[in-house]
Amino acid sequence: MERLFNQMVKSVVGLGLLDGERIAALDGSKLPTPPTYEGCGKLKQTRKVKVKGQKEKVVEEYYVYGWKVLVLMDVHTRLPLAMKVVTIEEYEGRWLLPLLEQAQRNLGTRGHISTIVIERGYLDGEDLWLVDQQGVIFVIVSKANMVVTQDAQALAKGERAQVRERVLRHGHGKTATQERLRTELVGIEGLTTYDSYGDADQTKLAHRRDYEGQPINAVVVRRWNNRAPAVDGTVYLTNGPVSDPFVVFDTYDWRSVIENGIFKEGKHPWHLGSFPKKTEAAVIVHSYFTLLVMALCTAYRLWQARSVTIPSDQTQTQADLHATLLGGEGTARWRLRLKEENRDKVIVFLGDAYGIFLLAELAVLSGLRLRRLPSSLGSRQDILQRYGIASEPSSG
Repeated sequence: MERLFNQMVKSVVGLGLLDGERIAALDGSKLPTPPTYEGCGKLKQTRKVKVKGQKEKVVEEYYVYGWKVLVLMDVHTRLPLAMKVVTIEEYEGRWLLPLLEQAQRNLGTRGHISTIVIERGYLDGEDLWLVDQQGVIFVIVSKANMVVTQDAQALAKGERAQVRERVLRHGHGKTATQERLRTELVGIEGLTTYDSYGDADQTKLAHRRDYEGQPINAVVVRRWNNRAPAVDGTVYLTNGPVSDPFVVFDTYDWRSVIENGIFKEGKHPWHLGSFPKKTEAAVIVHSYFTLLVMALCTAYRLWQARSVTIPSDQTQTQADLHATLLGGEGTARWRLRLKEENRDKVIVFLGDAYGIFLLAELAVLSGLRLRRLPSSLGSRQDILQRYGIASEPSSG
């Protein structure tokens, strides 16, 4: 299934939709099942529940069974570049490098992942260092209890923030109001207190007093849309430049695309979580086939829209490709639109030949008389002339 999926990606690359420098996102999503599924994983989780007669909620432990699907996708086209299905309790971070390397192989010489945005579940210093050594810029949110996070937050308090403001309009007409939203970011360069960031031979010496880690950059969010953070500010770690921290801030925002464009799409219109049998093989086959067909569908839509809207002598920037060609339209809405556009059409087969007609056209060509024809089709004679028929067909 992995070989089949990877070969599909390589074939899609041949369409020219993934050329040049690419921004990728990596994340995972749980595929929960009942515990009766053969080979399923088991993950312990906690939640707060309200107990009758007590004011404070009580922490309760429970288990979730099933698998996880990990996907590395191109954010501009929403095409998956590599994927893996693992049991639900498995540590996702161990698949960062294998999936990145597989995606690079699938892109071949036509494309190259230059930037990757990662969820904090993949936060591992040695892995991030190896990503850096491959020449790939990463952006990831750090954890609050990390020394490098606290250092970045402390340094940001004494630095001048870069500001971006936008005006948000509320209401309409005379009662309309405007709200000015302000975001403040601070870029910090050369932090050396991320002890695990570096080569394995070096990080094993982190316990020494004279140890100094590899430099890494950070972006601290001091204010986002007028809201001050509950703590000292979210911190993004990156090996890329932070002279303009909004580049890092906006780049990480692409991570939301994988949740909306792959997992929500996959679980709703594509039924990613509905397995044909209660076995490990069925889950794996179903997951790979679902993502494979989703990718082919998206690639077909992009290819079809590009061939119609973009002249052959012009190129479309990758950042605008999906938004311009598909208008942000998801699979569910696309299917509804196709159904609406084709509800009055019928396909007629005659031997090895076939034709697609509007129902009103077929009625006229069959010699039936309709009380009223759609105005867009013209008169009965107009319809006959379009199909090369000089006069009315005989009633026989």
